[in-house]
Amino acid sequence: MFCQHLEYCPAPAEPNSYIVQEGDTLYSISRFYNISLDDLIEANPNLEPDNLLPGLEIIIPLTAQPADCPLGATTYTVQKNDTFYSIAKKFKMRLSELLKSNPNLNPDALLIGQTICLPTISSSYTNEAYRVRFRYPYLWSRFDSKRHEGIDGFFQISAISDDAAPEEICKKEAYHKLKPYGTHPTIIRTEFRGREAFFITPSSDQPKEMRGQSALIVEYPEPVEIEGNSCRYFILWTDKEHLRDIADTLEFF
Repeated sequence: MFCQHLEYCPAPAEPNSYIVQEGDTLYSISRFYNISLDDLIEANPNLEPDNLLPGLEIIIPLTAQPADCPLGATTYTVQKNDTFYSIAKKFKMRLSELLKSNPNLNPDALLIGQTICLPTISSSYTNEAYRVRFRYPYLWSRFDSKRHEGIDGFFQISAISDDAAPEEICKKEAYHKLKPYGTHPTIIRTEFRGREAFFITPSSDQPKEMRGQSALIVEYPEPVEIEGNSCRYFILWTDKEHLRDIADTLEFF
């Protein structure tokens, strides 16, 4: 009989193996682990398929394709003693969200070394004055109205009233005299909602206290009045690891 309760499912021994239960067949085991019958037989060359005795230990080959994760999700490699329940608890996410991100996996049949998807659980940020909204990791806490921080990253927003061309604005930021991005930042020209934009990512000598600070600079659809200034550009600062994910959710209103 297969395990039914996620929080109590034992992880397979190393290497991945399974102890045959009464009533099992190679076909039922292959279906349980979502592997082909041929792969299961190949991994157990000395096995007699028609003489599958309870208590027999068989090898479960790791033949699954890499996880096809939804947009924004990250991947995780299953470790010894992991279950879906323990993984959800470890990453402080709901079990239902983890299951939803891995619809093709049997949660009772995790294999050591298998890749699964970790959903990015996010919260919504809106700033009326800066006319922006986007999503950010939900565990980050509010520092002030323009900045949120967490153990694994941060974001901060501002606006620029300079009327220079977008590329000049970007260079001023990237090569600021205080070198917030290190001495050799990378500037990537891109397009955002049909408008020219720039990503700035740091070089390896960026000061550690900057926490991987990177930036997105993009021109507003139309200038925004902020504290008596007509601001033409919006700038988003965030750590390098979250820059693209947050930028992908950015909207002006």
